[in-house]
Amino acid sequence: MLVALSGQICGTILLITLITTLVRRRKAVQPVQGIDRLETRLANMQQALDAVAIEVERISEGQRFATKLLSERREFASAEVNGNREPVRGPSR
Repeated sequence: MLVALSGQICGTILLITLITTLVRRRKAVQPVQGIDRLETRLANMQQALDAVAIEVERISEGQRFATKLLSERREFASAEVNGNREPVRGPSR
């Protein structure tokens, strides 16, 4: 009976030691994986932000072009109303 009891005590101590070792290893690995995941997400967000910035630049360039065309059209339209074929220029400063 004494042998069985000492075997159970040793087995329990061994199991507790193994379980605590496994738990410590898992805790040590998780932050590293979390940082890697975070870096990956940040890289993806940076790529998305760069893509949005490029698209906004394209939209603003198109808007500048359309504004230029509309202002030129208005100059030619006012010239035809006056019977003049040359575009009317604004007052010079």
